[in-house]
Amino acid sequence: MEGKAALGTRINSHATFTVDSFANGIAFGQHRLEEGADPRDFYSLRMQDEPEMIRLRSRYALHKENPFHRLERNLMRLSRLGVLRSSTIYFGVTTDPFLPFEGKFDASIKFLELFQKYTPGQLIVQTRSPLIVVAMPVLRRLGKHATVTLGLETDDEQALQRYTPGLPRASERLRTATALRRFGVEVNLQVSPVLPYGDWKKDACRFAQTLVQHADHIFLRSITDGSERRERRIKSSPVVQRLAADRQYFYLRPDSALPLTKAIEMLAPEKLKLPARTSLTEKQLKMFAA
Repeated sequence: MEGKAALGTRINSHATFTVDSFANGIAFGQHRLEEGADPRDFYSLRMQDEPEMIRLRSRYALHKENPFHRLERNLMRLSRLGVLRSSTIYFGVTTDPFLPFEGKFDASIKFLELFQKYTPGQLIVQTRSPLIVVAMPVLRRLGKHATVTLGLETDDEQALQRYTPGLPRASERLRTATALRRFGVEVNLQVSPVLPYGDWKKDACRFAQTLVQHADHIFLRSITDGSERRERRIKSSPVVQRLAADRQYFYLRPDSALPLTKAIEMLAPEKLKLPARTSLTEKQLKMFAA
C-alpha cells in the first residue's frame, strides 16, 4: 500500500505516528488522540503475550523488500510537508525493537540512524532491552528530540521470571537507565502493568524509591481498568493466568497501582506528570496531498 493511501487525511498539530519493527519488515501508523487523553495509555509498550494490537487511524505494513527505504520515503514526505518537526513518533508499541531474539535488532539500529536525518519533534524509543545502549551515539546526537521508555513492571527478579519469562532482568534494565541518563538521555520508566514487587503496601515505598532514583518520568498502570472490555481481553493472558494461579488477586484489581502511586507522590510527584515537550512547536499543519 502506498503512503498516500495511509497518509491522505488531515493531521492536527502534534500529530502522532508509530513505527514497529518485525522480522519481516516494519509497520508505520498514524493516530489521533482525543483532546486531553494521556498518550501513554495508548502508546505504552505492550507485553510480549498481549493479544491486542494498538488501534491506528491508518496503518500499513512495509515488508521485507526494502522497509528501510520505504520508511525513509514516508519520513521524507512528512518533512517536506512541514509535519515532521511538530510530530511525535513512538518507536516500539506492539513489538520491542531491541530484543535480539525477535530477529530485528539490526533493522532497529538502521531505523534509529534514519531519524537523525529526518528528526521528528519527539522520538520516543520504547524497549525492555539493555541493548538500547548500543544506540547511545544516535540518541545523544538526537538530543532533546529523543526519549527512551524502559519497561519495568517490577524490581522483583523472581516475579519477573515467573510472569515475564525470557525478558531481561530488572537489575539490567535499571543499570541501562542509569547509563542513559548519565549521558544526557531522558529516561521514562513504564510500570505497566504493575506486577508483584513484594508486599503491596510495605514494599511500595522501596520500589517507589528505586523508580524515582532511576527515572526522569514514571508511568504506572494496573493490568486492568475494570471495564468489561478490558477484562475480556486479558482473560486469556498468560500473565493473568499465572497471577490467578498464585492467588495474587490484588494485582488483578484496577487499583493495584494505587499504593505505588501514592508512594511516588510522597517522594517526587512531578515524575508522575506527563512530560512537557519543548521540542514540539505549535503550528498550523497542512492537509496531505491526495
